[in-house]
Amino acid sequence: MAASRFEHIDGIPDIEQIEEWDENYYQRLLTMMNPLFSRVPIDDVVNSLSAIQFNKLVTEELAGESSEIIKLAMEYIAKVADREIEYIKAYIE
Repeated sequence: MAASRFEHIDGIPDIEQIEEWDENYYQRLLTMMNPLFSRVPIDDVVNSLSAIQFNKLVTEELAGESSEIIKLAMEYIAKVADREIEYIKAYIE
């Protein structure tokens, strides 16, 4: 296996680095989707975001990382996506 892009502290992946990566990855995805999202009703944006398979995307992006890192990243990206979707829902209510 190639070297991990994440540091390990006493053999344990650095959670803060994984969370930071997730936040940045999510924001990059949104930046790519902004042109589309700016042209559709906000309810469609929420539905679209809810349908994205972030776990699959993260798994593909982190191919070659340990299963532990991928699992942590998938858990956190789900939290990020849920947080952002709830924020948008609150905004439109």
